[in-house]
Amino acid sequence: MIKWLLAGIGIIITGISVNHHIETKQQAFDYAKSLVGDKGIINLGAGPHRTLLADVIAKSPEVRANLDIVPDGLPNFIQWDIENPLPFGDKTFDVTFASHVLEHLDNWQFTLNEATRVADYAVIVLPHPLSPGGWLNPYHKQHFSKGDIAKMENTSSNTTVWF
Repeated sequence: MIKWLLAGIGIIITGISVNHHIETKQQAFDYAKSLVGDKGIINLGAGPHRTLLADVIAKSPEVRANLDIVPDGLPNFIQWDIENPLPFGDKTFDVTFASHVLEHLDNWQFTLNEATRVADYAVIVLPHPLSPGGWLNPYHKQHFSKGDIAKMENTSSNTTVWF
């Protein structure tokens, strides 16, 4: 409880608000949709812990697969541990969309490689590097600096990171 209170205070102090988080996620998904051809989007980390916006995203017609380790009743849902090889061939999708997922993983580099393998483009949303909420969240296993984000984008010219 105290960690979450501190996270909220930190967000106000740094000027990184919940509205910024929602706007960034919406802009990133709009960008992902602009890249869609006929193969659609794979949505990584789409489980039951989602927000209202994440629910809208998961149910969007462009999303052909929703993956999460936790079972859920979403359309096109596949229960899968995304730290294992994804069950799709190379370039099966137009876009991989992963919003606020990589920071929860032990081996985020592997999942990023898989995300770029199964889709033509990868759109990744991460906590802002200056957000205390990102640093104080007890479920975050990774904390990304701007340098880490630049490396992610250099992994593939078709990877875009939003924060």
